[in-house]
Amino acid sequence: MTASLVFGQKKKNTPDVVSNIEAKIIAMKPVGNNSLAKDLEPFYGFAFGGNLMTPVNFGVGMNYNMLFSNVKYGHQNLYGNVGSPKMTVIDAFLTHRENISEDFMVEEMAGFSYFNYTAVFLDIKDKKLKSNGLGFKIGAKALYVLDPLGYQSVFVEGNLRSFSAPVYNENPDIKKYFSRSTLLSLSLGYRFNL
Repeated sequence: MTASLVFGQKKKNTPDVVSNIEAKIIAMKPVGNNSLAKDLEPFYGFAFGGNLMTPVNFGVGMNYNMLFSNVKYGHQNLYGNVGSPKMTVIDAFLTHRENISEDFMVEEMAGFSYFNYTAVFLDIKDKKLKSNGLGFKIGAKALYVLDPLGYQSVFVEGNLRSFSAPVYNENPDIKKYFSRSTLLSLSLGYRFNL
């Protein structure tokens, strides 16, 4: 009887910060009057990431995204005779979680993105067009918990990113066309809570 009273009063030992890892597939569409939107097909790829979440449902996260595209047919000369566009995006963001029910939650995100864009020159062997840029990211994620202990979840995520890279040209319209873009993305993923 005494042992059950002592152990019955013991506080549950829960960690202050919960971490998770994620894997996802992504479709990303540049929009607007800019080179990425007008001259390239949508980007497709994958990402890995993770979050640290505090007991008050605020946290920080980071993602590593690898995305691939193609130059639109007929736009090869407009785009600069390059092929195989590839974009690596690293996101760092703050996040907030809303628990809708035991099995369903929503997370909002806001942060910054670093872009590394490369494409292969078709007429110069072993040479690449390279560009780096920065931007902001806002988005939301809807998660559904798969198991009773809450270790596994699936999610759908939508993001809006800006892309800005330095381009040197005296014509401001050309400079704007090649240096800025807005990117919309949709992803499906799997999360494991550690």
